[in-house]
Amino acid sequence: MSMSSWPLTMNPVIQVIMASATLVIVKILVDLLSTNFRSPMKNLSGPPSPSWLRGHMDQLFHPQGWDFHLKTVVSFGTAVRLRGFLGEDVLYLTDPAGLRTVLIREHGDIYEEPPMIIERNNLLWGPGLLSSTGMAHKKQRYVINTAFSIQRMRLAMPIFWEVTHRVEETLLKSLRNGSTELDMLVWMSRVSSELIGQAGIGKSFDTLAEVSAPNEYMFAAKQLIPLSFPLQDFMRLIPYIVKFGSPNFRGFLAKIAPHPNIRKLREIIYFLHNTNSSIYRERIQSLEQESKGDGADGPRRDIISVLIQNNKGVDEANRLSDDEIISQMGTLIFAGQHTTSVALSRILQVLSLDLKRQEKLRLELINARAEGQDLSYDDLMALPYLDAVCKETLRLYAPAPQLHRVPSKDTSVPLSRPVLGKDGSTIDRIHVRAGTMVVIGAAAVNRDPIIWGPDAEKWIPERWLEPLPETLNSAYLPGVYSNMMTFMGGGRSCIGFKFAETEIKAVLYVLLSRMKFEPSNTPIEWNMFNFATPTVKGDSTKPSMPLKVTLLSG
Repeated sequence: MSMSSWPLTMNPVIQVIMASATLVIVKILVDLLSTNFRSPMKNLSGPPSPSWLRGHMDQLFHPQGWDFHLKTVVSFGTAVRLRGFLGEDVLYLTDPAGLRTVLIREHGDIYEEPPMIIERNNLLWGPGLLSSTGMAHKKQRYVINTAFSIQRMRLAMPIFWEVTHRVEETLLKSLRNGSTELDMLVWMSRVSSELIGQAGIGKSFDTLAEVSAPNEYMFAAKQLIPLSFPLQDFMRLIPYIVKFGSPNFRGFLAKIAPHPNIRKLREIIYFLHNTNSSIYRERIQSLEQESKGDGADGPRRDIISVLIQNNKGVDEANRLSDDEIISQMGTLIFAGQHTTSVALSRILQVLSLDLKRQEKLRLELINARAEGQDLSYDDLMALPYLDAVCKETLRLYAPAPQLHRVPSKDTSVPLSRPVLGKDGSTIDRIHVRAGTMVVIGAAAVNRDPIIWGPDAEKWIPERWLEPLPETLNSAYLPGVYSNMMTFMGGGRSCIGFKFAETEIKAVLYVLLSRMKFEPSNTPIEWNMFNFATPTVKGDSTKPSMPLKVTLLSG
């Protein structure tokens, strides 16, 4: 067969795939070249681009990109011009006024998450909070909000205590013969999964026994992001691919895709959706029995059950569909197990490196636990040093170091701290074209010395026991949690941050009052993936954080 005739003899399906991919790539290239020819950000300073093809993308998303984010970029000011694919503009933003504009004032009407992220989330979890925009997103948040209220956290405390005491009992058994090196990321991940399973969707996924076969559902859910990460470049095509053909046809293409990760993702997505649909039907049935007085276990406190009940009381125009509620289940599992387990692991590691402050916190917890009863939600939240340790760690080590937004039309971003342009002029407002990626440097804002003071780079929990700097109050950061950007702010802020805070404090309350944590002999490094993730140094493929754990006497 001659080279000139091979396309004609190819499988028709492969021809369709190749033709579709070609059209998508041509469309992207035309869009990029037309927008990059004359940039309104050409006077904005930034580091030189290392690549005409990929710009700063490899640095921005490098597993060890901490210095790039926290030193290199911010050295150019609070608004910095970076380069993306084929030289497209990327705005790196840490300016307080700019953040308020992007996350609050113009959120929804102009700024949203990048289309490739929205469409990716829709493929992975369905039409839930992470994949909805505009009025659909507002409608979902309105119905879901009350399920995460403080009152709901108060009612859910028995679940938090039951799960944390279970892992306490298991770890105590492991420590009775002396100090042991334990992978605390594994244990914190298991605790988070079980808590979001029980308190989130009303299902137990883990006995939390020392040896326990992995639950099929949780094992599948935890594979979604690792399988997606190597496909980052492919993700750029998703907004175009989802417009091509019917859902069934796209599912067929995924089934025969040449990349094994795409084929595996398709299997997992179908499995999780079918499982979530089954759980949803069970919740509906149990709530109907409960309404008739037949509920054997009393009123259900899990978030999905509350959401289903709330949804019944909403007028039809704002009521969520079955698919929207089912999608929230996958969203809850994803959001609940990753960020919180990472935050807990970081707190334990930081405390292991500062035994004096670990002991200070332990004394507060032991005194609170002296009566032998679990605390109420309000009493747990009122422990001052526990609160300070959690806030300081979440400030200095944000689990999500960066997030992204894209304007749907041309707009401008005001700056409260003007930057110096390349020509020496002062820039106090930046014109941003539609489609430009705006990087929210959450980790950088949380460490800004002008906002937090000259010791912003240091871990000092005591700062939260004193009046905070006036520079922080006057910055008016749009963060939903304690004037920091860890859980973002505005219409796409983390809706479950109170759940995360409750889980973190409950786990620390139980474990630290009985156990001492010290560094192991295994060096740890933190990687910048979708979330900050600890690994054994030199092996960035397997998340892990071993610590030396000792059972305390008494």
